[in-house]
Amino acid sequence: MSSQSGATSASSRSSLQRIPTSQLRTGMFLVRVLDSWWKSPFFVHRRLLNTSTEVEQLMSSGIQEVEIDTSLGVEVSSGCDTGLAGSPMEEAEYPIDSSNQKDVEGDLPTSLSLGLESSPNPESDPRAEERTNREEITQLREAVAAAVEGAFEGVKTGHPISQPAVHGAAQALLQQVLAHPGLVAETLLIDSLNQFNKTLYAHVVDTAVYSILIGLQLEWDEGELERVGVAGLLHDVGYMRLPQNVVKAHWEGRNDAVLLQKHVVMGETLVKRQTQFSEDIVQAVREHHVYQDGSGYPEGHGGAQISKSGQLLGIVDYFDELITVGGSSGALPAALAIRRLYQEAQKGKFSTPYIEAMIRIFGVFPLGTVVQLSTGEQAVVMKQHPEIGLKPLVEIFCGSDGKLLAVPQECDLSEDASLGHDVSIIKVLDPKEHTLNFQAYFHS
Repeated sequence: MSSQSGATSASSRSSLQRIPTSQLRTGMFLVRVLDSWWKSPFFVHRRLLNTSTEVEQLMSSGIQEVEIDTSLGVEVSSGCDTGLAGSPMEEAEYPIDSSNQKDVEGDLPTSLSLGLESSPNPESDPRAEERTNREEITQLREAVAAAVEGAFEGVKTGHPISQPAVHGAAQALLQQVLAHPGLVAETLLIDSLNQFNKTLYAHVVDTAVYSILIGLQLEWDEGELERVGVAGLLHDVGYMRLPQNVVKAHWEGRNDAVLLQKHVVMGETLVKRQTQFSEDIVQAVREHHVYQDGSGYPEGHGGAQISKSGQLLGIVDYFDELITVGGSSGALPAALAIRRLYQEAQKGKFSTPYIEAMIRIFGVFPLGTVVQLSTGEQAVVMKQHPEIGLKPLVEIFCGSDGKLLAVPQECDLSEDASLGHDVSIIKVLDPKEHTLNFQAYFHS
């Protein structure tokens, strides 16, 4: 067994080869670029080079060397001397399980397939297709977060952000949302439940996706959705010009408010000066911390003149920080965060139609909310019923006697209501008070 495993490992290593970009050709499988990420024309590196355009982009990018996998694509022509000895390489800088990934033709990817090697037959397992789609959504989210991290790191050393690459990333997210809007919303909520230390890069990706989801609910056109997605990916780039210990403290729930507020103006300057993004994207970045009632920062930018994208980004940014960072008492459950947003909207801080659109997407009791039922039992919300928002499908984990159940019991409150059983949710509970394994609930 060990001998066979060693042979397989050696074979895998021998298929990885370093070559100069001058030796690239169509049909090669790119593993990674051996240079700073900001030089790359692509936001995902593990890819089959399907077109001569992709090869030319890499050759003209300034990148000198790349790593290819000859087991997944064509090899270097025998007559070509690479000038480099093929050698085992460490793992890719941003590893993504996407060996079967293929990108659409064109200058930059406008959609991204991160499918598994073989899709399960939904007839044999009704939930197999949903599980596959969830994995693809999660992989895309991780890929874009890695790409954003690389782009933001380049900003620290004065390099511009690639406008085509960021638009390509936003377009990939948009196409995923258009294909599976409900599943994308559920997947992001589930991932948030399982993430205890959310990074800045995951935050900007989730802000972009939540914004696209709500914009879709508001019936924005695809151009508007892509632009708000781009603004979402860029809205916190100004943090790269602040001391990183201050940024890290913010994501740990500790704030230096005066210094942190400077990231908005710094971000606007970076997007406006270093790149060719449209004015509405620049405006949305500038406005993502100003609100309809005139509060927020920078001062003087709030009120009725806030753009649609600026309003939406402000709401989503606020929501995502509430459920991941929160205040002095920690992160809030999504249900309580939405309740706070609605209360703030009633006071004039946010646009009420935008909050209502968010509620239509996530429900009054979003996926993963820990609740107490009118029976005294405690449960986790597992599935929404859009037409009956107050009666979701739940799994009861604690009986009315306060004892944990050996096996959670599924209960569809909407079915109970139709049968005349008046079982309802009476309270949202703090998930930190329970030792719940959300990964077990939502990844079975």
